[in-house]
Amino acid sequence: MMIECPHCHMETEHKVIDHINIDRNPELRAKVQDLSVFRVKCPNCGETVLAVHPCLYHDMANQFMVWLWTEDGQVPKAEFDPLAGYTLRVTDSLNTFREKINILERGLDDRTIEIMKLLLFAQLNRDLDVVELLFHELDERTGDFRFVAVLSDGAEQYAAMPGAAYQRLHADVETYLYTPGGEFSRVDMTWAHQALELLHEMG
Repeated sequence: MMIECPHCHMETEHKVIDHINIDRNPELRAKVQDLSVFRVKCPNCGETVLAVHPCLYHDMANQFMVWLWTEDGQVPKAEFDPLAGYTLRVTDSLNTFREKINILERGLDDRTIEIMKLLLFAQLNRDLDVVELLFHELDERTGDFRFVAVLSDGAEQYAAMPGAAYQRLHADVETYLYTPGGEFSRVDMTWAHQALELLHEMG
């Protein structure tokens, strides 16, 4: 992959990791979360460059795959039988790529969490200028779902929703919403907005 250094503007060829099987290479999980798997060193000036490129993350144990897809055009289709029963998602940013992995490896329904984020986003934006909202963790002790809100000035603020909210929404998602299997789907807050409208129509 050709990468232009933002510091010295020299273009150099770098070998990047574009397919991660976490069961075979478990050490790469931490490198995805801290983004080191996407960092390359410029051989000309020595500066570290963040190289965002298409990357497929495959978790066989938890049966999901997530594409970080930064190219124009359609994400490659999943057309082979071993993916039956898999959750297949596509994201377009490093933050949402890491977030989706964080959600799915916990066995949570990302559709339900995106709707939770939409509701929380509307609540927080009454007082704050939130530009991005990301799932952070599930508190095993309290059952609360914790999120990090990125504000327009770059500051971060944490917010929580009770586990009961997840359970109520998840029941409706399972009953009324259908996400096609066998292909990579983009499940984000835009999807959540459409899904919530549909749930409201169904009462």
